[in-house]
Amino acid sequence: MPGMALIDEKYRDDGKPRDQDNVDLDRYLSMRDRAPATGRGVPFFSGREREIGVFREMVNDLSRGLAANASIVVEGPPGAGKSALMCQFMEEMRSLPPTGTGARRWLPVPVSASDAESPPYLADAIDEAVVSRLAAELLATDSASRKSGGAMSFVEKLSEYWGGDIDLAKARTKAREFFDRGGSVMGFSLGASREGPPKTISEAAGRRRNAWQSWQIVLMIDEAQGIEPGERHAGGGTLSALHQGIVRAPISFCAFGLPGTLLALGDVSVSRPSGGRAIHLGGLDDGAAGQTVDRCFNAFGVRNGATWREAILARAANWPQHLAVYLNAAIRQLREASPERMDAAETDIGAAMREGDRARERYYGQRLARLRRRQGGFEKLARELVPALLERGGRLPYSELFDLVEEIGQRTFPLSGTNATQFIRDAEHSGLLAPAEDGEVYSMPIPSFAGHLLGDR
Repeated sequence: MPGMALIDEKYRDDGKPRDQDNVDLDRYLSMRDRAPATGRGVPFFSGREREIGVFREMVNDLSRGLAANASIVVEGPPGAGKSALMCQFMEEMRSLPPTGTGARRWLPVPVSASDAESPPYLADAIDEAVVSRLAAELLATDSASRKSGGAMSFVEKLSEYWGGDIDLAKARTKAREFFDRGGSVMGFSLGASREGPPKTISEAAGRRRNAWQSWQIVLMIDEAQGIEPGERHAGGGTLSALHQGIVRAPISFCAFGLPGTLLALGDVSVSRPSGGRAIHLGGLDDGAAGQTVDRCFNAFGVRNGATWREAILARAANWPQHLAVYLNAAIRQLREASPERMDAAETDIGAAMREGDRARERYYGQRLARLRRRQGGFEKLARELVPALLERGGRLPYSELFDLVEEIGQRTFPLSGTNATQFIRDAEHSGLLAPAEDGEVYSMPIPSFAGHLLGDR
């Protein structure tokens, strides 16, 4: 099979509007601080040039046929933008055109981390993604044909075939049923062999591989820190087999999770990715944070927004989740105050910032409540740790951090070495602490989390 054309690995965010920024105002406000689950790109996504460059390197390796170790692991604390980056990777894949006769097309497949080591689950997820893609493309092609005065539409033919009206979701369901048993509409075939159902597991696997050969499949695994070996993962080692390039089907993966994801993958025999493909996600740089605000304001026609822009950037401290919170609050207040003009000069900036502050308070309050249930003294210890860590420059090697946690823990409540280790792990997962890429030096990546603990509202 001919290889796919290589792409430019040097991604540069020029700050210009993109199709994904063309989002309906009501839909944007309903999203609040969450990335959409569609993978169609995140509105006002900015920066992450290194990370997307790493993804493009993986794409080129797969294009060259270098499947071994063509995987990416992204670690980051809550709110660092992992889901947004996953959506952007998916958008990148959808924009890669197939090249050459018979070249594979890219197919991102979001999967659940809790089942990511289960071969039957992965196979079902890939089948569903293939069928949904084909059904959607048929419907899109047919819609264009109908607009140009073509024959009876695909949807109309389906309605006639099955009797009654049918929408896109139902069409996809029917397409999946076709895939399972084999069938065709307008000469388009889906799924099972005309020879009848497979008689052996080997025959079924062979048919599946044949159906997948026209796709370059990339599993997008969210919350990947939850991957663990166990009885439910029949035939464990699926991900390690993908990672080493020994699976015959054209599949790779990108895993996104909290700090500790690399260790979790190690427990299922996936070694550390090579070539710089273990990404530690943190805050945005100043330029990308500013572009996020500018894209949003430009998209919704905000006027006289310079003061609001600076206030949002100061409150958010370049943290992606906080940028989303304060931008959403700002746009909501602007629409309520001057929906026709979206004029920031005519609207109370204080109301918008207070709304953002309340959302941020709830965010940290919920996070601390979960930690409190897990370890009763977490919050008390954390409140004493923050100023002690700041006095030491905000950064400490792990060994010194461990000693400091034990020292404070002995003053606040009985704390064993095991509990100190658990505290540091919980602090990583909550976003209070984060290791540098070498894993040796720890710091506090979200300034406002430390401020929350100290009562600096």
